[in-house]
Amino acid sequence: MLNVVLAMEVVTEYASRKAELEERIRALEAEKASLIADIASLKEKIATFELEKAASALQSEVESLRTEKAVLEEKAATYEAVSGYEIPTGVPE
Repeated sequence: MLNVVLAMEVVTEYASRKAELEERIRALEAEKASLIADIASLKEKIATFELEKAASALQSEVESLRTEKAVLEEKAATYEAVSGYEIPTGVPE
């Protein structure tokens, strides 16, 4: 009879441990899925920030080049007006 009681306790202990492990596995799987989703979201957020930074830097460069071009065009126009010489536009082939 004692062996039966001990055997039942062991079975109950294993069943309890099994239930704990199954619950732990479910919790870990849920956390894993959540972390994967969070990581994907953060990667997209960082990629967007990096693209915004690159676009801003490029826009600054373009504005600087536009300003330089306008200054040079104005200077060229001044020379043309003074000397009557027309500076060719475009790139020679």
